Amino acid sequence: SIDKQLQMNKDQTAVIPLESDPVVFNQFSQLLGLGPGYKFIDIYSIDDENLIAFLERPIIAIILLFPVQQNSRENNTVTPAIPDKNEEPPIWLKQNIRNACGPYALLHILTNYQNLLATGDSPLGEYCEKNKDNMNSNIDKFIIDFATKYQSDFTENSGSSANPDPDAAIDLHFITFISKNHKLWELDGRATSGKPTYLGEAANTTAGEEYVDLIDQPLIKERILSYMNNVEDESAKLNFSLMGLAKSYN
Repeated sequence: SIDKQLQMNKDQTAVIPLESDPVVFNQFSQLLGLGPGYKFIDIYSIDDENLIAFLERPIIAIILLFPVQQNSRENNTVTPAIPDKNEEPPIWLKQNIRNACGPYALLHILTNYQNLLATGDSPLGEYCEKNKDNMNSNIDKFIIDFATKYQSDFTENSGSSANPDPDAAIDLHFITFISKNHKLWELDGRATSGKPTYLGEAANTTAGEEYVDLIDQPLIKERILSYMNNVEDESAKLNFSLMGLAKSYN
């Protein structure tokens, strides 16, 4: 039988981790209800202008995969000025399911950019509507039910590597970067603070633009490089990968 890319262990507390692959994340996001207009792409560099020049733009969200054992959140703290207390922070989802940082990273994007969800046929849109007062209230059950319903759609052919056991210890972790009202945020379902991390005001923005192009943001670049530079040895940098949710022109 074919191993499933996303499936639960027996007690429904862990899933097989998603691979950092735009094909996988595009399939998953479309099943959740992402409409046309945006797609996940690989980002091969955050600071090499030659590689950035080929990317589809704007990139409105970024997912970073990094080796968690080499990165201490305490060493990666940021303390910018707190945004207006009257302004709603982005939705933050607490990760309770082991190895599910990939789904949570994706859900952090789609719950905060709900206008990208297709109208009328969106499992996540329906969830958001029912749980708009507390998005965390049933998110674990939503992920478990979704993983169970669509497990056959996530075979190992969706990614390029063999799938580990759901109960295996994984030392890689996904986090998400988004903007809201021209403010930049990091969303990590395992953040010890239990809330989104505010990075600061967006720069290089144009009045009236719908989304901030995150690849143009110095604060995002600095934050990602801080993770990359906080490793024990250079070889660990091979375990980093970046994906972006970019405007699709085809």
